[in-house]
Amino acid sequence: MCHSRHHHRRAVELPTQDSARRDPELRASDAERESIVTQLREHGAAGRLDVDELEQRVGAAYAARTYGELDALLADLPSKPRPRPTAPRHHRHGHEWSGFLAINAVLVAIWALSGAGYFWPAWVMLWWACALFMKSGPRLLRLR
Repeated sequence: MCHSRHHHRRAVELPTQDSARRDPELRASDAERESIVTQLREHGAAGRLDVDELEQRVGAAYAARTYGELDALLADLPSKPRPRPTAPRHHRHGHEWSGFLAINAVLVAIWALSGAGYFWPAWVMLWWACALFMKSGPRLLRLR
């Protein structure tokens, strides 16, 4: 059994920035202080902090040396919700073709009400259908 799972190496877990941040005694960087100031300003813009308190916390953030001091500035504020990952949107081509049919029905009605002579809506139908087919044709032919 060469491929037994016992012979495979296990992935080594490296400490992440979040786990390092939990140690309140570690020193914070300028970029991390700026990140906290940005979060404080967002909370101020949302109305969670008044101007005086925001000014006080921003000053304390720039003076902070450790993660513990920075975390204390956000302790009574809600954490920022993580943006949910969005699935890629697949364009539905039905609305493009339905628009094509609706507009061409209007053009045929105009043609019919104007005397039904030379069938000029055919030019619009032909070129628009070609454009829509070129746009959606390869996806329509793709196996699902």
